[in-house]
Amino acid sequence: MPACAACKAPVADWLAETRVPIDWRVPSMLVTTPARSALAEIARHAHEILRGKNNLFFAGSRANVEALADRLRTLSEDGGVPNEFFPHHGSLAKELREEVEARLKEDRLPTTAVATTTLELGIDIGSVHSVAQLGAPRSLASLRQRLGRSGRREGSAAIFRGYIREPYLAADADPLDRLHLPVAQSVAALHLLAERFVEPPSGDPALLSVTVHQLLSRIAERGAQRADQLYRAIGRDGPFAAIEPGDFADLLRGLGGGEEPMLEQAPDGSLMLGPLGERLTASRDFYANFKTDEEWRLVNQGRALGTLPIVNALAVGSILSFAGRRWRAVAIDDPAKVVEVVAHRAGRIPKFDRVSGEPIHDRLAGAIRDALVASDMPAYLDPVAAQLLAEGRDMFAALDLARTPLIAAGKDTHLMTWRGSVANGLFAVLLGSVGFECETFDVGVTLLGTPSDEAAHVLGALDGCPPIETLGRFVSNLAHEKYDDYIPEDLLRRFWVKRHAHLETDVADMIRRIALALS
Repeated sequence: MPACAACKAPVADWLAETRVPIDWRVPSMLVTTPARSALAEIARHAHEILRGKNNLFFAGSRANVEALADRLRTLSEDGGVPNEFFPHHGSLAKELREEVEARLKEDRLPTTAVATTTLELGIDIGSVHSVAQLGAPRSLASLRQRLGRSGRREGSAAIFRGYIREPYLAADADPLDRLHLPVAQSVAALHLLAERFVEPPSGDPALLSVTVHQLLSRIAERGAQRADQLYRAIGRDGPFAAIEPGDFADLLRGLGGGEEPMLEQAPDGSLMLGPLGERLTASRDFYANFKTDEEWRLVNQGRALGTLPIVNALAVGSILSFAGRRWRAVAIDDPAKVVEVVAHRAGRIPKFDRVSGEPIHDRLAGAIRDALVASDMPAYLDPVAAQLLAEGRDMFAALDLARTPLIAAGKDTHLMTWRGSVANGLFAVLLGSVGFECETFDVGVTLLGTPSDEAAHVLGALDGCPPIETLGRFVSNLAHEKYDDYIPEDLLRRFWVKRHAHLETDVADMIRRIALALS
């Protein structure tokens, strides 16, 4: 096996699955019936290569974890061998999770934990032989954390295996799918791993939520406090210095409002816990300053369609892909996490998966393009993955993407920005503000119902980026962190603008580059 320069460890077996039909209408994108489905082939290979040792297999969503663990267990039963594959995710009972963790730590019986992110770090399970992952890496920080679980013992190497599912492509498949972006993304991630790249820290969206937690904690510990005391203790120095006195005052006023206030003011002017504050601080989960990933509920004419995570900026008019078709957001209830949607006229969506709860960084997006431009074939790819990467490179050349950012896709046009999730989300808000209906994907934005010649005309005429304050007025999904629902919306919006202010120049540069390419 070739060695990964970043970790001095073998990296191997990127398995691009055989091209069999996949029912992409299933939200988990897994098929449980065909014997040779992508998931069945992945399970077969993993069962053969992981048995007999301790491993971690990160499968993404809870549904994927359960489906994959079930297939691996069934293969063991059919083969008449003891089962070594067990699910591990946050919805399992604590006792079941601890049993899997104990098997790994004791290292007496071979065990593979099929997990979400629950075993990424923080739990002592000792060293494992290898780490596997279903799906292309989306975060280098996460990839390095996962790989660091393997090869801890002296003389052993860290081993990483990646499994990629590629759908069967019909004759009329979307050109975007023919780029085989998941395979290119896997190659890009391993290239950045070898370069020792890790995403740099960015403005923390949890800042206000953590401030609320600290306010409650300090008053619960010390009793009533004056506002100036609280600000000196919490908001003036360190990571909270971004909260200016005016912001702090607005936050306190917001926490003191409503029928059940979080804070109340004593006759001497000091602040103490209100009914809501007392209830929150008495809760058993108060000390955990994070919450599990929250999904938004999609509703169409009073009928619940299901839930999905939404990480990009969302505004009325945004297009969402769900349950095998496109939907247009017509109303957004931020506190309730409900999006009212209507069916969009472009009913068929590309098979390429655009829904994920984890954003990708600009550097990874750029490296995906580099992987499609390069001519060398990484030695760690298996024959099918190498073939798909070659096909993706051929399609990149056929679409002339080195020169033009546009891909014609029937009535739609894909705009290849080769930027990450945050920049694309902001760019989609800008495009929506000038009348486009669009949705984002990992390395670009799709302009729905817009032919490529019309898209080229309008995009070429764009003149700079409006102020971020202007774009911020279009964004609706502002509450993401644990205590955001208690924070005044205008304050959340103000901090959203602060976090994205640096992107105003970036988006303006994107517009200039696109206009230049289309001129």
